[in-house]
Amino acid sequence: MSTTYFLSKPASRLRLKHCLSCLLLLAGSSALLAKTEPAKPAAAEAAPAFASRQAALSALPPLMLWVGERPDDVRAWISGSARQATLKGSADNQPAPSIQDQRMGVAVLDTTILLRDGSATVRRRQQPLQLPPAWYAQNGVQQKAPLVTIVHIDMARGARKPQLNEKQKKTIVNAVVAAATRSPSQVVQLDFEVMHSQKPFLADVVKRSRDALPANVALSITALASWCVGDAWLADLPADEVVPIAFRMTGDAGRMRDVLNHEGRFPRPECQPSLGLSLDEQPWPNKLRSQRLYLFNRNAWSGTPMAGWAVRLGAIFP
Repeated sequence: MSTTYFLSKPASRLRLKHCLSCLLLLAGSSALLAKTEPAKPAAAEAAPAFASRQAALSALPPLMLWVGERPDDVRAWISGSARQATLKGSADNQPAPSIQDQRMGVAVLDTTILLRDGSATVRRRQQPLQLPPAWYAQNGVQQKAPLVTIVHIDMARGARKPQLNEKQKKTIVNAVVAAATRSPSQVVQLDFEVMHSQKPFLADVVKRSRDALPANVALSITALASWCVGDAWLADLPADEVVPIAFRMTGDAGRMRDVLNHEGRFPRPECQPSLGLSLDEQPWPNKLRSQRLYLFNRNAWSGTPMAGWAVRLGAIFP
């Protein structure tokens, strides 16, 4: 698996030199686009790849931080989770968790695709992200590091709503496969919300993506909460993980919150292993029964002190 997701400044400029819009961005603020390379361990060796997608998915930590398209730094949160592990283990000299024993990981926006009319515009991530130095090897992020790459789909509305044609479908599938090559965790996530009439399009995209991905790469998808309450269509999709978005819920949001508060998870079996919550929508369900929590933050993680959330998040860690 490739670990060249975080590029050096010269490589970033070379990749963008044929893109007029990106040249304009560089002229306006080249400092924001420069990727920061953290210090790399001198003798780091690449770990062997996961043999199966089930193993790759199972290796992800119980808490994943969603990181959007903004400059950000998750090092304080990652180190904070490591300190929690040490305190709970009551070992003063206990070493920091290995790359495979992290209690917190990152799901980072890698690619955004805008579907409009009959076109599909692909934009790679432009903002730097600071990760713990221990996550890096000689040639980039270590294999098996708990970092998931995300492909997010935006759809134009009104007169320019997308045709959802074959070209747009192929563009999404190709982007998912490309993002997977930049995922050291061997997990790629598709973030694509559709209306009821558009479900067949999404279903075919998921099926084609699964067919195009290597057998040892897991496919994760986000899902509207309404898809996980009484709607069985997700059960037929070949996704390895379904992450229900339990915030900014529309429609019968009150009933869905009641389900979460009472059961700690949604009733559809395919929606139960994972759950997406937001820092800015409280209170959370009293009992969370999901194995993995994806956490959304309206603000940058670097500007959100973990100390204020340590007690609430502590219930997630075994």
